[in-house]
Amino acid sequence: MAKISLLLLAAPLTLAALSTPVAAQEEKRSVIVRYDDLNLASASGREQLSARVDRAIDKVCDLDVHYRQTLGQRAQALKCEKQARSDSEVKLAALFNGASARFADQGGVVVAAP
Repeated sequence: MAKISLLLLAAPLTLAALSTPVAAQEEKRSVIVRYDDLNLASASGREQLSARVDRAIDKVCDLDVHYRQTLGQRAQALKCEKQARSDSEVKLAALFNGASARFADQGGVVVAAP
């Protein structure tokens, strides 16, 4: 009888432990990349913004880590990078095409992990 009650007590704890990683994965991370100090009409300003976006992607997708990732973590990070880069390229293209000869005063580009 004692074994059955221990198993019943352990089951909710096991389920809670298994559901924690799923909840952590559903948490969406994002970074706002400021560009109000850049002149997007110049090639230099566009390059600086692109570099800032690259660093933000590394941050939100855990690509710039100082430990060895498991294969699963690395695969997830690369998938995140691909999606975040695709999303940010669309945003940057729209911004660069509409930024003819003006200073950027919009605030920032949002780089988010999918």
